[in-house]
Amino acid sequence: MEIRELSSGEARDSRYLLDGLIETREKLLEMIDEVDDGDLYYQTQGLPAPAGYLLHLAQVELFWNKVVLQQGSVSDEDRQRFHFQEKQEISAPEGKDKSWFLARLGEVRMLTREHYMKMSDIEFKRPALEVKLKGEMVRCSPEWVLYHLIDHEAYHRGQVALIFRMMNGTREKWDHFNTPYLSM
Repeated sequence: MEIRELSSGEARDSRYLLDGLIETREKLLEMIDEVDDGDLYYQTQGLPAPAGYLLHLAQVELFWNKVVLQQGSVSDEDRQRFHFQEKQEISAPEGKDKSWFLARLGEVRMLTREHYMKMSDIEFKRPALEVKLKGEMVRCSPEWVLYHLIDHEAYHRGQVALIFRMMNGTREKWDHFNTPYLSM
């Protein structure tokens, strides 16, 4: 049977950025998979431990989900489960194993995915969400929030990768130096 359609891809605009968020997380999880629980608490040169970054990513995504996307608040139960602290710093509770951090990351990612999957393309692009950023109230779209989450996670994924390289005393495999544009 012949099929006629304008696009064989996803019908929702949000799926494209969700796929980017998923890919960013997959790269983080690949890195985390290669280390043991103790390595998550490795400290070097005043940087937070990788465990702190993992928890921070879950906390930030939970904040954007509950406070901005849903225009609500982070419950006391969530504050306790995600180990929110009054002092805004990247840290992690001692003695938690890798699965604890992965559970927090997975739980909040499901909330994000479920929220965006219910959203129409019009809602996705509409700048109707209010949030206080750097002391000023701003309006943003759910599309911008998703982009921000990708950018934030990629930034901290790079920091975690750097810490692991420092821990192992190895250099990054710079495969991207072999790309055609560098050999011109």
